[in-house]
Amino acid sequence: MKYLLFGTGDYYERYKKWFPKESVLALMDNSPKKQGIKIDGLSVMTPKDALRLPYDRIVILSFYVKEMRRQLIELGTDPEKICHFYDLHDLLSRQGWRKRPLYYWECGRPAETGINPAGKKVLLLSHDLNLGGPSLALLHAAAVLKQKGWASVYASMIDGPLRERLLEEQIPVVVDENLQVETMGEALWVRDFDLIICNTINYYVFLSERQENIPVIWWLHDSEFFYDGVDGKKLSRINQKNLRIVSVGPVPGRAIRKYLPDVEISDFLYGVETSDE
Repeated sequence: MKYLLFGTGDYYERYKKWFPKESVLALMDNSPKKQGIKIDGLSVMTPKDALRLPYDRIVILSFYVKEMRRQLIELGTDPEKICHFYDLHDLLSRQGWRKRPLYYWECGRPAETGINPAGKKVLLLSHDLNLGGPSLALLHAAAVLKQKGWASVYASMIDGPLRERLLEEQIPVVVDENLQVETMGEALWVRDFDLIICNTINYYVFLSERQENIPVIWWLHDSEFFYDGVDGKKLSRINQKNLRIVSVGPVPGRAIRKYLPDVEISDFLYGVETSDE
């Protein structure tokens, strides 16, 4: 399989690991400042020039999928050859893929034992460990659950600065890049938890094949813009048994109801601690 990757920004950095360099013919970007340079040893080309190469698939690595897809089609691209990073599970499964290593920290250092804290275990799944609103909200939820007696473990698709703050709070951290592309049924290590809280629409592929015996809370923070690359059919097939969908307010609720008009959604707002000063 030969790929063209469209986008060289943040989501290229997040997902490039899934594409062996020898399988990528070129990168595409609309920025004149990037066109003609090399990134990771790969040439950055205009979409028009790159489409002359003998590619099998184009993968859009951006949330601006609607505009980029339209641009490619206007340039004569077969729509069936255009994919989004949300499609990577199906794309990689067809050709086989090697799992990435999982990393686990306890008390500020890599843990030598498995992910098996004592007591009632809750797994909190974030799309990243950056200092953005959804990730921070999940941190505060993990801290409150820990105070209530739960053994909180915070996991993410990618590493980031929030990891150090979590470890300062004595909350174990997992970084498993496979969460970007695999389903709940394939992530064997999550089966030992009594409750899973997923953050954001990024986990819809993960939830598309889930284990009904583990209760899941899906905490949505996303506006309609972030649904542009979503496969509506796959989203509608998510098994809602033992699944509770909650939203930080009306905007995320309206966004998912465009795909699941009859779904039951509760408001689950969040707060952060304030100092006494």
